[in-house]
Amino acid sequence: MNQKYIAIFLAVIMVMSILPFFFTGNSNQANGDSSSLEAASFDSIPGKHVDYELNSIEDGLAVTAEDAVAVQYFDFQAISGTPLELITGNTSQLDGIYGAQVTKMYRAQYLNGTELSMHEISPEVVAFQYYLAPELYNGYQLLSRGNNVYNVVGEPMMFGEKAQLESALDAIEGEAAPNTEFGRILEFVEPGAEIQQLIVVDDGFADQYYFGLNLEDESTLSRTTVYLNPTEGTMNNVTSLAANSSERALSYDVYSEDDILKVTVTSDVSNFYSLAMEPAW
Repeated sequence: MNQKYIAIFLAVIMVMSILPFFFTGNSNQANGDSSSLEAASFDSIPGKHVDYELNSIEDGLAVTAEDAVAVQYFDFQAISGTPLELITGNTSQLDGIYGAQVTKMYRAQYLNGTELSMHEISPEVVAFQYYLAPELYNGYQLLSRGNNVYNVVGEPMMFGEKAQLESALDAIEGEAAPNTEFGRILEFVEPGAEIQQLIVVDDGFADQYYFGLNLEDESTLSRTTVYLNPTEGTMNNVTSLAANSSERALSYDVYSEDDILKVTVTSDVSNFYSLAMEPAW
């Protein structure tokens, strides 16, 4: 794997690649333009509404089925107006799905190609076209958006294929076990990062990889990467980067044990681009 293929580009690619999932397929009344619709309250939708705390990638994984190969979490509201906002770029298309601003996003991609997303929106309104599914699921009303994609209303909004939505609703109701496949790597992840992602690496620099960006305060940024079973090449590259990091005004904290390598790189906010361009392996 090319060392210059930096993790920050992965974050950009992953957040923007969500858009084709929302907008491909045959256009129809259920998923058409919401700009001319009159917004209605959540109470206009029958059945139970989602009531679940979404503040981290761990919260998302707790309702994600097994066989997820890539998951990500973005707190758009928290990074608004900060250098971290540069990573997400223009999210207006994402907002257009709901006719409201998406303030947080969690997304899981599965081995079989299906996906699950959760979004907190503001204001909390229904300002999009949909069809009511003929039956409730566990008391929840699914809203068809066309192309085999559904919403479930609440905080957060849930979005995805029916099977993955039903699995997540089962977990919220305590009727399904949480995802455990990233359990080992998450032992070394502290809460608080506004941007987080986890991926299963296919024949690469490690078996699993965690990436997190955190605005620690108004003047300090940190990037944390955690590797499960890193390769010797990854270990050597991190050691070399840490050795001369002061030349780039970066501070390294490297920890390793058995199957884990954890690297936290800290920088002044004014040195954001140096941190962004720093290779991760």
